[in-house]
Amino acid sequence: MKKFLLVVSLTIILMSGGLMVNAHQNEDRIDNTLTTEDVLMALIKPKLDKIVKDQYGKEMIVNPMKVNNVAIITKPGSTKGKDEFEGWYELDMSMMVGEPDKNPSWDHISLKVDAPNIGGTAPHVISDKIEGIEVELVKYYKEK
Repeated sequence: MKKFLLVVSLTIILMSGGLMVNAHQNEDRIDNTLTTEDVLMALIKPKLDKIVKDQYGKEMIVNPMKVNNVAIITKPGSTKGKDEFEGWYELDMSMMVGEPDKNPSWDHISLKVDAPNIGGTAPHVISDKIEGIEVELVKYYKEK
């Protein structure tokens, strides 16, 4: 009886392991040379597209080209108490706006990127959810 249970247990373990391997093999993984800028752009691209649309008055092709500078801005939080600080990132970047083969514009933009865990005092992270990130326009420079 013990041998039978052992054989059944091993069979179940081996079969379930095979199912996990097969499930993993069904995923499509595209190995690419990605950077931290690529991850950042994926997070802010919808807001960036909206800002450009507001600037030009119509949908435009937006190709972020380079992050020129990132700074963290902190200031004493007047509403949080004298020992706490507010903080956000200010992101300056260059981007190509318009169709690449039809004389695109090289624009520069400054964005304020704010999230609950930037700056401040401990505890920074209340939850492991990525939410509450706000992206606001600081300055927009169109190519002339």
